[in-house]
Amino acid sequence: MGNTAVSGSLLVRFVRRLRLFYKTSLVCAFFAALSRGWEHSRTRRMIAALLGGPCRTLYGSKLYRIYRRAGTRVSNLGAAVGRVWRSSLLRRATAGVWHSGCLRGSLLLRPLRFLKTEGVLLTLFTLYLPIDWALRQINSLAFLASYWDEAFLVFGLLFLIYNRARKPACALPGLSPLHPFLFFFLGVSIFLMFVVSPNFGVAVSGWRAQCQYILWFFVVGTLAAERRRGFLLCGVMVGLGTLIGLHGLYQFAVGVQIPAAWVSVYEQGVRTRVFSIIGSPNIMGSFLVLLAPLAAAFSYIVKPLWAKVCCWGATLVMCLSCIFTFSRGGWLGMAVAIVVFGLFRDRRILAVSFLVAGAAVFVPQIANRVAFLLTPDFAANNESGGRAARWVYGLELLHRNDPVLGFGLGRFGGAVAMQSPKLLGVTYFYMDNYYMKTLVEMGYVGLVSYVGLLLGLVGNGLRALFVSRKRSADYSLACGLLAGLCGVLVHCFWENIFEVPYMNAYFWGLAAVLMAVGFRWEKEDKE
Repeated sequence: MGNTAVSGSLLVRFVRRLRLFYKTSLVCAFFAALSRGWEHSRTRRMIAALLGGPCRTLYGSKLYRIYRRAGTRVSNLGAAVGRVWRSSLLRRATAGVWHSGCLRGSLLLRPLRFLKTEGVLLTLFTLYLPIDWALRQINSLAFLASYWDEAFLVFGLLFLIYNRARKPACALPGLSPLHPFLFFFLGVSIFLMFVVSPNFGVAVSGWRAQCQYILWFFVVGTLAAERRRGFLLCGVMVGLGTLIGLHGLYQFAVGVQIPAAWVSVYEQGVRTRVFSIIGSPNIMGSFLVLLAPLAAAFSYIVKPLWAKVCCWGATLVMCLSCIFTFSRGGWLGMAVAIVVFGLFRDRRILAVSFLVAGAAVFVPQIANRVAFLLTPDFAANNESGGRAARWVYGLELLHRNDPVLGFGLGRFGGAVAMQSPKLLGVTYFYMDNYYMKTLVEMGYVGLVSYVGLLLGLVGNGLRALFVSRKRSADYSLACGLLAGLCGVLVHCFWENIFEVPYMNAYFWGLAAVLMAVGFRWEKEDKE
């Protein structure tokens, strides 16, 4: 259905009409005549003669004969080693153990079925956060921290191209309904990068920060086109989220020290905020919002009672750790995620969540953190140097320049602008609202295209729920994925969540799995 919608769209019809116009144009005729002239030209014959002569001389040379003899000897040596191995006692022993069946079906080798290149790539993708953290902790490898993720993404894209060329008979997964929205936004962003770029280097860096990690949607969407790989990705992500949550609970228990700026002087009782290896309580809260509903979804998928208890335990760990981040945006995002998951998967969760939220009001640290929002001190701080003041300044800057096309990618409100303030000559800060930051940098054209992409994600996510409703495990997984994605999108109103590379990559990677659940895995069953 998605392919039909794309093939009949206005954009596709326009491209077809453009191709037809090109084939009948003078430009096409000129290049065709130029190609025919080159085929019969004297220059081409001279180059062919020059290249052909040395090649014939080389194949008859003494150096080439030495190379051939050396290759023959190496081949003979390999064949001799193979004959020794086939007749050896070690080979017969290992073959006997393998054919007995005790090793082939063991728990030790069962995970190795996934250790093909696709499974390895997906596993490395899920470990994006710990790999990035480890590289930044090791001084001798710190220089790799800024480049390894780009190299990893390029490798993933090249692997897809190579795999398609190696197996041309294996069709790649069809386009999902979200692909037109992605192509449109990426096209708009590239257009703005070239049109609004007083400093082209900054514009390219801004485009990378905004759009580069969206490309993981295409990589993960292809790698997770099979159901078992999609569940592998989500399962490892839940395990990672559980470990991060446990580390957060440990930090809260020991009362880890935090910068004074993380807690206002007017708030009482907040002795610490957890951040684990992420380094920011707000980003950690969003990370747990993304994965807690996924852990809850697995509790409806697994069959053994002990596995269900473990999944609910992982969900509880991540929810408690999110509370101890004391990130109000994270709390709101988690509330939205719980409501979405409860509405579509199990409404009993809503009743339990309301009771827990009511009891949390009586916890002094949480109550003071929420009550501070209603005080005059918070209003004064917010208007003088807080989020509200930053948003107003950003809007003024936008309307003084170009409201339609924006101030320029990478020039305000994000990490790229913060890293080059002297180059741009403007006072910078984080906008703490990803949509507002997108508006200032890309104008109303960019914001509309980006919001359209996100609405397309949510709308097609709801379609994925409807399509997968008769497949219990897939439906539960889709509910967890959609709930986590919606929670992060709400949190983006108060934080630049997607300025963090692994959060942007994880978000679009899981979005790709959601599209696969709704529009790919059902076709896999029919095939």
